[in-house]
Amino acid sequence: VSAEPESTDGSSYITYNGKKYKYNSDLRTMLFMGVDKNEVVTVKENTGRSGQSDCLVLLVLDTDKKTTTLLEISRDSMADVKIYGIDGDYMATETAQIATQYAYGDGEKRSCQLTREAVSNLLYDIPIHDYLSLNMSGIVPIVDQIGGVTMTVPEDYTAIDPVFVQGSTITLNGELTEKYIRSRDTSVLGSNEQRMERQTQFVQALLEKVKSTEDGGNSMLRQFWQVGQPYITTDLSLDMLEKVASYDMNPEILKVPGEVQAGEEHDEFHVDDASLQEMIVNIFYKEVES
Repeated sequence: VSAEPESTDGSSYITYNGKKYKYNSDLRTMLFMGVDKNEVVTVKENTGRSGQSDCLVLLVLDTDKKTTTLLEISRDSMADVKIYGIDGDYMATETAQIATQYAYGDGEKRSCQLTREAVSNLLYDIPIHDYLSLNMSGIVPIVDQIGGVTMTVPEDYTAIDPVFVQGSTITLNGELTEKYIRSRDTSVLGSNEQRMERQTQFVQALLEKVKSTEDGGNSMLRQFWQVGQPYITTDLSLDMLEKVASYDMNPEILKVPGEVQAGEEHDEFHVDDASLQEMIVNIFYKEVES
């Protein structure tokens, strides 16, 4: 690893390609998880019954510039996953899809915390300050409650539903949203890649809708909060969510680099470590003038 952390004056410095960098303390990170609670997961014959995180998006908030950048993490990313028994005792760490880490918690806070640790570990131990997980079965009632989400369909997705014509602008109700962000053909290698793009587009469109309302999204966020309670696990306050909604969205969606390969049972996304290191340094660190 060419990014070697150093401890200087108690601050977080690293050396990368011979240059010295300091962690950007203006950043606050928030992990969004879209969770399928009905999925039973087995890693090396150890079964986890709490579901899995089908959608992982890290929101990188710049509290100085008041901007939000989205970083997609493939659910199929091969990562260190900690296996726990039914009684909660730690058993082993295995290499598995990062989505499966959620299964070995309690389906609530513990699952979220384990997933947060796994994602931080994958991203060279950058701090993840907050998390919000949404049980995917809450999508229909929440989207219907806020009056749907309007977006332009970027590619031909008519195989999912005839209304998803490339270039058309449609308002997704709850049922259409669920189709748009959950459908994938698992017989096709890399089917999650397209689905991941659709999920992140939806998160972006949702945040844009919230931001564009007259009161800056406060009443809509309160609706989301109220209707979403049975489906949401988070360590965030409504106040913090309102702050996030006021930030400007970076139109460029970033993605953890790597490639999909066919595994024995499932697709495996193998992270390109060198490219990821460079990305992490660019997003989270500032060069220190020597």
